Amino acid sequence: MMSSKNNHWLFQRFAGIFSKVYSSRLNPLYHLGDIAILMFTIACVTGVYLFFFYNVDPAHAYDSVGKISANVFNGAMRSMHRYSSDLLVVFIVLHFFQTLITGKYKRILSWVSGIISLMIVLIIGVTGFILVWDEKGKLIGYLTAKFFTALPIFDPSIAGSFISNNLDYIGGFFKVSLFGHIFFSIFLVIVLWLHVMRIAKPKVFSPRAIWIYSGIALLLACIVFPVKSDPSAQERFIPYNTTFDWYYFFGYSLLKVFSVPMNWAIMLVSGTLLAIVPFIFREKKKEPATIDIEKCDACNRCSEDCPYGAIDMLMRDGKRKAILDSDKCISCGICLASCKEQAITMPGFPDFNVMNLSGKKQLSVVACSQFAEVKMPDEVTHDKQTVTCLGDLHMKEVEQMLNEKSEGVLLLGCEDCYYRMGRNLAIKRLNRDRPPALSKKVSLNRVQLITANHYSENAVKDFASSLLSDTVDAEKQSLKILDYVKPNHVLATLIFCAFFLVMPLLSNTNISFFHKNENLLVLNFKYISSPTEFQETTTNQQRQMQSLKPVVKRRSPIKVEVTGSNGNKLFEKEFAPRGLRQDISIFVYSEIATTDSAVNIQITETAFPDKIFVLKNVALSNSDGTIISFADGQLHLLK
Repeated sequence: MMSSKNNHWLFQRFAGIFSKVYSSRLNPLYHLGDIAILMFTIACVTGVYLFFFYNVDPAHAYDSVGKISANVFNGAMRSMHRYSSDLLVVFIVLHFFQTLITGKYKRILSWVSGIISLMIVLIIGVTGFILVWDEKGKLIGYLTAKFFTALPIFDPSIAGSFISNNLDYIGGFFKVSLFGHIFFSIFLVIVLWLHVMRIAKPKVFSPRAIWIYSGIALLLACIVFPVKSDPSAQERFIPYNTTFDWYYFFGYSLLKVFSVPMNWAIMLVSGTLLAIVPFIFREKKKEPATIDIEKCDACNRCSEDCPYGAIDMLMRDGKRKAILDSDKCISCGICLASCKEQAITMPGFPDFNVMNLSGKKQLSVVACSQFAEVKMPDEVTHDKQTVTCLGDLHMKEVEQMLNEKSEGVLLLGCEDCYYRMGRNLAIKRLNRDRPPALSKKVSLNRVQLITANHYSENAVKDFASSLLSDTVDAEKQSLKILDYVKPNHVLATLIFCAFFLVMPLLSNTNISFFHKNENLLVLNFKYISSPTEFQETTTNQQRQMQSLKPVVKRRSPIKVEVTGSNGNKLFEKEFAPRGLRQDISIFVYSEIATTDSAVNIQITETAFPDKIFVLKNVALSNSDGTIISFADGQLHLLK
């Protein structure tokens, strides 16, 4: 794996393509996390609104959703709810890959909580799709139930309730789904808080311009591709041709290829590997900063500037002092430049008066550690030092360089700071907008910042040449920055629109989990077999307390056989009663795919071979499934 430095550099080089349109400040690739939060907010607001028009009864849920779509405004709200939810997954995944590529996965709490957030979002989406109760909702409910039947505590007949449209069971499941949809949405807020809790001043909300770009693009997607329901789940048993939302159901596609136990293995292994990424590629932690309590004057600047909230102002020996939490400190060094008293030190950082610069040069070059090695022009004399982050650079160091070491200071830094706040803090200090600020005696014409996507030898030469004609009043100057500053709002909006309009293509693709060239027979019933053993009484007192009806201790297993019209055996399986003592009723659920047009079905109690139930010449169809149930002591064809 490449180092995080190289990866962060390459990511910025790629992101620079979009910075030309959006500017570095508004580049959406630097706001993936907060755009995801924006999409979540939109989904929550529209979801609360739609809830007032939704009927949770599965017998009426589909019709209530249809009435929502029939109203122009409500239909737009439904489309916005759906597409913002899809985009939530998209931006979470993009944010995930950005974090992985740039090496920021080392923040363990943020990484693990981010993975949990994605899982919760998927659960919210699954429960939401089921509540529509169209064929897609039925398919997802069926596949989810089938997935969980691999666990011993879940019975396979749960999947059968979805296939057979058993509203008695599904009604309860609907209430659970609605509760889960709401509960996990609230729970996600808590997980997101954990995700950013160790980050100071997290970027929760995007800049207003990104809200506008996103809002226009989302509204356009809702107009061009209004969300529509599939046919009602109750029109047929088997959901043959449903639309499929790949953003939420990508994992379900594996059920077409692998068995349910194999899918569990894939999910658990992949989830575990993702969770332990920070431990697999863990780097040796640098020594944290050290604060000299005696020098600290409690100005609070270091606490405000720390990107990860590692410094708090607490009482120590009756005085308010800056106290460092070494567990939170990531050794970025930004706090060193925040302290005008220079009370903070860190191993590996040079002493203030030791600049490692020799002789009068044209330039003192200070490069961020994330800035790639670049070739300086041969004709420009310079000294160079690398700092962890530009936010480490103390303004007194800049003043000393300009007074004693060089004619100008060239800063090489990130377009989007690896340590979040360092670049902006350095700019504010140089522009004298935040203490400790650069002295007003220093002309900012002698300082320039070049970001990752603007470095060139010609840019360095131009800066070196400009130092020969510095005649402007120092107090009226601002820092020279070679960066993308001005956005093209029209083109920026169009790019968002294009991206959002492509998104529905993977939100409504057709997919089939059942083959139409085969006839599907579904055995789905409850059977109470005959007792084979009763509870014995031992004392007169127990006999008196016992009910007149004997207590069943064990029941007979049953054998289910399905044969084709030519006598060929299609299915044979023995089902045991449930319970530790095998004394509870049997639930039978099996799917048999066959090319036969008719079948014979037989149930035999293994302990009582003469107790047989037979259903002959059951006609099968490839236009819908054939469901077999058991009631009133007979096998029935469910219609």
